[in-house]
Amino acid sequence: MAIVFTMTMPKDVSLSMVDEVSVEMGVEKNPPAGLIVHTHFEVDGHVKVVDVWDSAEAHSTFEQERLGPALAAVAQRRGIDPMQGEQPDTASYEVHMLVRGA
Repeated sequence: MAIVFTMTMPKDVSLSMVDEVSVEMGVEKNPPAGLIVHTHFEVDGHVKVVDVWDSAEAHSTFEQERLGPALAAVAQRRGIDPMQGEQPDTASYEVHMLVRGA
């Protein structure tokens, strides 16, 4: 079953940081298996991420195999300890209906 996954990042996480993680993963040229759509944008000083995935399992695999290592690499380059500080606010929801555009 498809899921919507959302994250609201802490105020100290910028769009450029999220962009850098995306580049680190190479998602534009090599999208992760199971990803239907990814978006990220800023609202009121917070970066928000909204993804739609084929399944919770696909999202979990992506987090473990690609997102986690990319976050660690970017944090290390920027001199940030990702375990310190505020964590993102996350949520996931089962999709009732999904329409794919042409």
